[in-house]
Formats: sequence, C-alpha cells, structure tokens
Amino acid sequence: MSFIMRPIRFASTGHIIEGSGLFGGSTDFLAFTPSSGGNRKTWTFRTVVKRTGLGAISPMFFAGSDADNFFGLRFQADDTLTAFHVDTGSVTDQITTTQVFRDPAAWLDIVFACDTTDGTAANRYKLYVNGTQITDFGTENYPTSSFDTDVNHTNEHLLGKRLGGTSWFDGYMAHADLIDGLQLTPSSFGEVTDDGFWQLNDVSELTFGTNGFLIEGGSAMSAGTDSSGNSNDFSKTGTITATNDSPTNS
Repeated sequence: MSFIMRPIRFASTGHIIEGSGLFGGSTDFLAFTPSSGGNRKTWTFRTVVKRTGLGAISPMFFAGSDADNFFGLRFQADDTLTAFHVDTGSVTDQITTTQVFRDPAAWLDIVFACDTTDGTAANRYKLYVNGTQITDFGTENYPTSSFDTDVNHTNEHLLGKRLGGTSWFDGYMAHADLIDGLQLTPSSFGEVTDDGFWQLNDVSELTFGTNGFLIEGGSAMSAGTDSSGNSNDFSKTGTITATNDSPTNS
C-alpha cells in the first residue's frame, strides 16, 4: 500500500506555534522522570518535527530504565521511521515503515498511539504522519496482549536522545505531547482542510493524564517547559536553541 503524505499548512491565522527548538544532533536533549506510575498500556505520543540531518539514527522519544530496557521512537539510518521495545537487550516488538522521510524542508506531525489491551494485535500500535495512518511496514511485530510498556513508568523519559546510547535528534521540534491513558487518533491534534492540507490545532484542552505533558513552541522546547497543567517539566542537557521556525509561522 502506498503512502501519500499531506503537507502541513503554513497559517497566518488560527493556532500559531511560536517557533521550535533546534536540536544539534549531539549532546542536546530533554529529560523527565515521573514521580508516580501512569497507564503503561494505553497512551499517545505526538511530536512535530523537521529534520536537518539525514542518513543517521535520529531519536525523538525514548523511555526506559537503561540501555537494555526501553521504548523508542526514532528515524533509522536509512530514513525510515520506527517504534520499538527492547527488553533485557532484545527487541520484543517493532514497527518500521517502508516509507522514507528525506525532505529537510518538510514538517512532520507524527502520532504514535498505543493500546496493548486491544484484542487485535495490529491495533496495539498505530502510527500516523500528517493525519494519515501508515499501514505499510517493512518490519511489523506487535506487543503481546496487555504488555506494560516503559512509557508512563517511573523511569527516564527523553526527548531528542536514545536512552543509554550515543545518538541524538538532529533537527527542529515544535511540539512534544504525551497523553497518559488514551489511544488517540490525529483528529485530536489537527484536521484536513478543504484544500487537502493537514492543519495543526490547539491541543491545550486535551486530557493529558498523570504523566502527560505538552511542550510547544521555541522557548518552551528550549527550556523543557510543560504547559499541560501537570508541571511535568523536563531538564535540559546541551544547547537547544529557540527558533522562529515552525509549521504555522512561515
């Protein structure tokens, strides 16, 4: 099945994202460790990114206890997009796109939605880019029923770095949102306009759950500031530069 990606609308009216944070591809990342456990089976992570470094592993979101036990969402060295779990050093489940993402001018609204309690294995992991669900995978192995992921556990959650590793995100990140307790679709984050563009909407009124967070815009991303109401602020390592570049501010 082919995958056609809608472009994100650059808008001068409506919901405006005030810039993004530029991650330099080495040393720069954000870290947060929840003080209590949330829903490890059902959650949604969403991020809006534009890549600057291609042809290299580029992690966006990782959560886990160490280099041998984690969940990860990242671009692969071949520019595919993958989500996977590692348990005691072995990959237990993974979906990897056949689609590659090599346009350094393109903003990508990525939604990864998890519900390991779903009776249909293929519904336990769902991946969307700019409002379109990806269903064509080169690797497609789903978690077992009611599997407890490493997300929303009382371990480290990272933006922009592989947990326990030496790879970093290289590019702009304008949004990073975690919804604890719900498997959402892209309609919670945006909508298709009449002329076929993917439009980003205000998500501040979503229910984020105990360990959920909302980091939006340049200054918030550069500081790791959560505006979900949970005060789940991240600590920063390295230099994440606040920029005016965002998908709704051309």
